[in-house]
Amino acid sequence: GGDAVLLRGKVLYEQNCALCHNPDGMGKLAQAPPLAGSEWVLAAGVNRLIRIPQVGLAGPIEVKGQLWNLNMAAMGVMYPDEDLAAVLSYIRNAWGNKASVVTAEQVKKVRTELAGRSQPYAPDELKKEAE
Repeated sequence: GGDAVLLRGKVLYEQNCALCHNPDGMGKLAQAPPLAGSEWVLAAGVNRLIRIPQVGLAGPIEVKGQLWNLNMAAMGVMYPDEDLAAVLSYIRNAWGNKASVVTAEQVKKVRTELAGRSQPYAPDELKKEAE
């Protein structure tokens, strides 16, 4: 069920994402932007959000009105579709965030579109992708 998915996502987040984004989703100064209240996390669609952990993100990006210069590795590539969906669903529904969950089917679709891509997205390039 939905609660089990979010609980699985929380466990995976705490094991792999919290080091940089903090357990409270508030990010770390000069390292990783906040996920709590982030417009990237709370976008209506999830396609851009799935792309970030799948291939990484490098370059200047604005999050909640603050500029960050990121070099995020492809952390999500190690997860099966169900687990990446669970982590992203947790992020979209933790720390006051309220957004739709991410499904394994959505992750699989984006991964198929990204097949063979090894370079991280530049934020401006990511903005050109459909939400």
